[in-house]
Amino acid sequence: MCRNCSLVAALGDHTADGSGAAPPGSSPLPELPPAVVFRGGAVYTMNARQPWAQAVAVRGNRIVAVGGDNEATAAAGPGARTVELNGRMLLPGFIEAHIHPLVGSFFTCGVDLQVADRDAALAAIAAHVRAHPTGPVRGFGWRVDMFGPQGPTRAELDELIPDRPAILFAIDAHSAWVNSAALRLAGITRDTADPVPGFSFYVRDDDGEPTGWVLELPAVLGLVDAVEPMTRAVLTRLLAQWAPKAAAAGITAVFDAGLPPGPGDPGALVGVYTDLEAQGLLPFRVVASHIVKAPPVDDAVARTTALRDRFATDLVKAGVLKILGDGTAEGYTAHLLEPYADRPDSVGSSPFSPQDWHRLVVDADAAGLDVHIHAIGDRTVRTALDAIEAAVTHNPPRDRRHVIAHLVLVDEADVPRFGELGVIAQFSANWFSADPSTVEIALQRYGPHRQRRFFRPRALLDAGATIAFGTDWPAAGYFSTYKPLDAIQVAVTRRLIGRPDADMLEPERERLDLHQALHAATLGAARALRLDHVAGSIEVGKAADLVVLRRNLFDLDPHEIAATPIDVTMMNGRVTHGSLSAGRPG
Repeated sequence: MCRNCSLVAALGDHTADGSGAAPPGSSPLPELPPAVVFRGGAVYTMNARQPWAQAVAVRGNRIVAVGGDNEATAAAGPGARTVELNGRMLLPGFIEAHIHPLVGSFFTCGVDLQVADRDAALAAIAAHVRAHPTGPVRGFGWRVDMFGPQGPTRAELDELIPDRPAILFAIDAHSAWVNSAALRLAGITRDTADPVPGFSFYVRDDDGEPTGWVLELPAVLGLVDAVEPMTRAVLTRLLAQWAPKAAAAGITAVFDAGLPPGPGDPGALVGVYTDLEAQGLLPFRVVASHIVKAPPVDDAVARTTALRDRFATDLVKAGVLKILGDGTAEGYTAHLLEPYADRPDSVGSSPFSPQDWHRLVVDADAAGLDVHIHAIGDRTVRTALDAIEAAVTHNPPRDRRHVIAHLVLVDEADVPRFGELGVIAQFSANWFSADPSTVEIALQRYGPHRQRRFFRPRALLDAGATIAFGTDWPAAGYFSTYKPLDAIQVAVTRRLIGRPDADMLEPERERLDLHQALHAATLGAARALRLDHVAGSIEVGKAADLVVLRRNLFDLDPHEIAATPIDVTMMNGRVTHGSLSAGRPG
């Protein structure tokens, strides 16, 4: 367990100054071998002109041949290292088009609350408190379905933790459960104004007292900053500890979908990535974003442009504007076209006015920036599409890569607009299972008619949209994962992992086939990140970002995909996981 972890450094403008240093014992990635030949395998290239091959040759950090064994061996030249695949599968490295590496690397420390129910969560908290008798208490992973409609309360925590602050983050990463000591430390009382009324607020009882359930990031961040802000050095250490796990999952590139500036320095936290890159410890490419969570929006485009202009190393780029368009249905902060089924006087809300949306999207587009919009509710999807359409109408033609993310609910009238406007549809496919989040809580919030229309990637593909996957780790609805193979399996089954007999999430026709899911996790995601000229497919001239899987996924029962071992990950020609000397295990 890490003692110092908080959300604020990655999601708020509160990070303390400090230089990033590698954790003790960290080792730089190995030097590039002069040349490597992967031969005798099932190479699935994601290149439509050459879908399958037998071998790949790599020289330095580039792919120099894709084809047969002899062809690849000849292209590699004398002295090349030969890796016998023995039928194993070679794929492009997986690209996470929406993830929070800094958040996740420290957000998931403390007490693990990914447990069955409220009683199990309270028992886990009690055990953690006994084992860690001093300092703030942190944790991650509780779900709204563990509690009644009013959510968790500080009274439950006060019984276990009466005299020191506790802040426990929900699995959706959009709310927190805090005790009275944390509220006192942050100076939050019945008289404290909500940061963004109706969107980000302190849930209150009938007497107006804060209950201990805190909704959405502006309110959550103030509490985290009061309880225990983070330093850049701690962030660098924790990211360095998590990064090898990402490599072991086959990840070779990420979009950090929530990286605002540190205090007084628009690039402070992007520097965590460049610090690790300079030390040879960064095993994936990074595209970083500036996030705007609430008004004012006056400097959002300028800050994003400054980020883009400042960071352009070999592995780290920046310059996407992330817009938190709404919240979550669990907290009634997703913005809907029709009222909530269990709260008919509310359609949720967005933190932004129509004028804000226009300024953010149209002005960003005019500056040549891509926008990446968090949209859970169908009204937010429509608002985002309207703003993008306005940008297309008002601004000169260009290669736009605007993304709308999550897309839990898309109104039928808006489906064809993705293809018409060239909007990339980003999904966290690991959310596509019939679980308490998508069935029980969602049924209460949305009603049966809307609940049966969740997550429609195939409809958007049919409408001409590009689909891109990203797990959104650590945020989730029911189980938190950063592993692309988890998302791919759920995308093709729409069932819980490890439960082949589980109910399938409707509509069944929205299941993707394996090619579609792999494309979304590789070339589709690369297009969203503007990395498709470098990565996302196995083609001559592209970077050597590759993964070796123990088995050919096309030969497996779909329910075995997530359990398939990843034997080797290579990024930019360097082995980031596994070993080139290892043959196929028996």
